Amino acid sequence: MGTIIWSKPFLIILQILFVLLAAFSQLHGKTKTEEQHDIFNKESEVKIISSQLDTALHLLPDSSQRALSLTNSSLSEAKRLGMAELEMRSYYILGRINQESGSYDLSLAYLDTALNLAEGIENHWYKGEILFHIGVNKYRKGESIQALESYNRAIMACRLSNNYKVLGSAYSMMGNVFRINGLYDRAIEYIIKSKLNYEKADMVEGSAWAAYLLGMIYSDLKLQDNAREHFHEALKIYTKLALKDGNSNGIAICYEQIASLELEAGNFNEARKNINNSLKIYESTKLKQGMSNVNKNMGKLEYYLGNYTLAEKHLRDALELKKEYNDIRSVAGVYVYLGLTLIKQNQIKKGFELMHQGLNVAIANDQKKMQMDIYSKLSDAYLNLNDLKKALAYQNKQIEIQNLIVSGHANIKIEQLQAIYEIDEKNSQIAELERENEIKTLSIKHHRMQKIIMIFAIVLALLISLTIYWFYNRLQRTNQELSESNSTKDKFFAIIAHDLRGPTGALASFLEHLNQSLDDFSPEELKSILETLYKSAKNVSNLLENLLVWASSQVGKLECRPQQINLTEVLVNSYSGLKQSAENKQINIEFETDDKISVFADPNMLQIVVQNILGNAIKFTQRKGSVIIKSCHSSENNATINIIDDGVGIDKTSLANLFDITHKHHTKGTEDENSTGLGLILVKDFVERNKGDLKIESEKEKGTIVTVILPLS
Repeated sequence: MGTIIWSKPFLIILQILFVLLAAFSQLHGKTKTEEQHDIFNKESEVKIISSQLDTALHLLPDSSQRALSLTNSSLSEAKRLGMAELEMRSYYILGRINQESGSYDLSLAYLDTALNLAEGIENHWYKGEILFHIGVNKYRKGESIQALESYNRAIMACRLSNNYKVLGSAYSMMGNVFRINGLYDRAIEYIIKSKLNYEKADMVEGSAWAAYLLGMIYSDLKLQDNAREHFHEALKIYTKLALKDGNSNGIAICYEQIASLELEAGNFNEARKNINNSLKIYESTKLKQGMSNVNKNMGKLEYYLGNYTLAEKHLRDALELKKEYNDIRSVAGVYVYLGLTLIKQNQIKKGFELMHQGLNVAIANDQKKMQMDIYSKLSDAYLNLNDLKKALAYQNKQIEIQNLIVSGHANIKIEQLQAIYEIDEKNSQIAELERENEIKTLSIKHHRMQKIIMIFAIVLALLISLTIYWFYNRLQRTNQELSESNSTKDKFFAIIAHDLRGPTGALASFLEHLNQSLDDFSPEELKSILETLYKSAKNVSNLLENLLVWASSQVGKLECRPQQINLTEVLVNSYSGLKQSAENKQINIEFETDDKISVFADPNMLQIVVQNILGNAIKFTQRKGSVIIKSCHSSENNATINIIDDGVGIDKTSLANLFDITHKHHTKGTEDENSTGLGLILVKDFVERNKGDLKIESEKEKGTIVTVILPLS
């Protein structure tokens, strides 16, 4: 009986324990399930927000309001979940939306917030994207230096994340900033870099954009054939892309630029055809910026055709549209042509006010090329009104801006450019060193795990050290070569600046004196002075032309394309351009040529070679002297050109250093003709590119023999 009494309470206690244990187990299991459910829900929410942000970005720029609604909703959810990456992406897209609408300050505020978040989570991919668009905003606000700094920071971030698309975009924008400021050699360099990175990203549109920008550079330099070639290359690529994605904006901008080229060339029918092509596209896309450019080009066309009322209407429409979407940079050109149109309609005071308004915009935005064009048009306008004093004053201003562009000091300070250049060159080295540090860290971790991996890590470390040492030595040699190359280049440009400073300084002084004492001169004296000014300006033009050819050659844009050409035809054609110079000095030119000789060479380069050598022969031969031009077979495989003069000759010291650009060769001709010192450097370069050889024999006061040996076709 006692056993039954003790067993029953014990059983009751056991039952209670089992019930409590089961309840606790059920409660614990429920909590775990709920945790898993919460994680699943959070992941689903993250995916939904991420998808919304992708959709918002895809909607730009056509559906900005819908994109704004989606992004604001995503930002609120990202903050609720505490997801820094989604919050960063939301602020980035808000920055993009406001950038598209022209609210650049608000866009910068959103992008700065996004940048802080990206740096906090060390997301280099988005950091590069954000910095690039900060640069775009700065550029559109006219802050070129700040834009360059942002683009350069974007390049550093993109290199760390292999974001080649934005890397190419940053380089292209930097190249465009340099182009606008007249630094064409740097512009070409950066645009080529952009093209290489676009190719890495397999971005065909980027290659089209790079070709378009190169066309803009050649257009600025008045090389219309080169510009047209690049615009047509870009047009061809954009046309293929439009067949795939339906976006024709790239086609339209190419038509715009081709129309501008045709306008400058006076081909008005072709210009109208291209303007109408761009108009059809912009009417379908309803892009205000495009329509403003169409109206601008149409206004210029009607102005040149003398339809001033119609020109005024188009230009005013263009001005209204550009103000509407805050296009600061291109509004200056509209003011100028609107002013010219009003002047033609006898609204002279109002016309000049508008032209000066355009000039003020160009000065405020540091558009040196635009300033130079406006000064030129102001000078012409006052000249047409017989106001010679103001015409000369504005021509003087034009020359000042031209000097700034040629000497490379247009707006951007040299020390700032140098700092950016040095940072840019070091970026790849920094990225490589960071990757190497990651490898070393991983090697150390594996080393601690086991003995075999430790030995492997030591061997790997030794190999890496040897590789670094090898790269270091190679880098040192490369840096030394770059230093020598840059030193030579600096000396070369110092020579160019020296040669330009003389004639342009003389031009400025002469014009200033003429401006101050204009009424003191008779018409005959004025004519004589203007002839002198023309000759000086022509010398500057010749030097700039040689510099441009040299620059194109150095960046690899001047390709050697050899073909079979008749040697005698080249010699005769080259002489025809110099015939007047020879006749002016009464120099007898004799030909001893073989009409059957054909050589294998680039015809343009060979023409430049012969013209430079023959030009020097005429320049350094006394009046009534003689020059002999010979051609013959020098061997089975080669032909020889000999240009022999009985001029002043060259002394032994100068002859030894003739092709060294660090030595100055600026001997004046027998009748004080100027010498740039560039001609023979171009001659030697072009002859060697065509697999030829150049020899010069000369003796002081006994003349010179220049021999060019070229391969037969």
